[in-house]
Amino acid sequence: MKRRVKVVITVLAGLALLMVFAVAVLMIRMNNQVNNFDTTPIDVTKVADGVYEGQSETDLVKADVRVTVSNGKIKDIEIVKHMCGKGKPAEAMTKSMILSNDVEVDAVSGATYSSKVIKDAVRNALRKGL
Repeated sequence: MKRRVKVVITVLAGLALLMVFAVAVLMIRMNNQVNNFDTTPIDVTKVADGVYEGQSETDLVKADVRVTVSNGKIKDIEIVKHMCGKGKPAEAMTKSMILSNDVEVDAVSGATYSSKVIKDAVRNALRKGL
C-alpha cells in the first residue's frame, strides 16, 4: 500500500512539473510574440477619416477591432472579437485611447497581454488610414 501511494505521488509530482514547464514555455512564447509587435507610435491627426479594421494575436490572445477616425481624432473603437481568457478587463482601455486620442495608454493591470494585443490591433487598423 505504501509503495502504491509513493508511485501515485511521484506520478502526480511529475505531471505537476510537466504542467509548470508547459506554462513557462507558453509564457515565454507569448512574451516573444508581443515583443515583436510594431509599436511605432501612430499620429492619429494624419489618419484619413474612415472606419478601419485591425487585428492582432498571440498563441492565447486574439483581438479584432474596428476604429472610427474623424477630423484627426479617434471617435470610436469597437472590439469586434476578443479571445482572451481572463483579459476581458483590458477592453476598458479603449475609452482611454479615445479620450487621449492615442493608442499608447496604460495597460490594464492583470490583463497585460490582452492590453498589448488590443493596442496592436488598434495600431494595425490606424495604419490602414495613413
